Amino acid sequence: MKEKSYRMEKVNSVLKKELSEIISEEIALLKGNFITVSFVDTTADLSEAQVFISALKDEEEILEVLNKQSGHIRYVLGKRIRIKKTPKLLFKKDIFELNISL
Repeated sequence: MKEKSYRMEKVNSVLKKELSEIISEEIALLKGNFITVSFVDTTADLSEAQVFISALKDEEEILEVLNKQSGHIRYVLGKRIRIKKTPKLLFKKDIFELNISL
């Protein structure tokens, strides 16, 4: 596996921070649930970003809502950060958290 460049690590870090804020502020999800953006993995050409999330409850429903609203989230993200190309967002379940708990 190729090691990520400093630039890509920085992009992933900024995307993670901004997406966490957008999800908590802009997206109407189930109240009383705690949603965490665990990490973001962006392709080198910035065409796509996989966003790994975890939630206390109703994780599948939350993933469905986030993937349906990914266009709006991408639009808001593009307004918040200065980046050459705002990547397409794919929200996925954080599988690494499951491996740690086993």
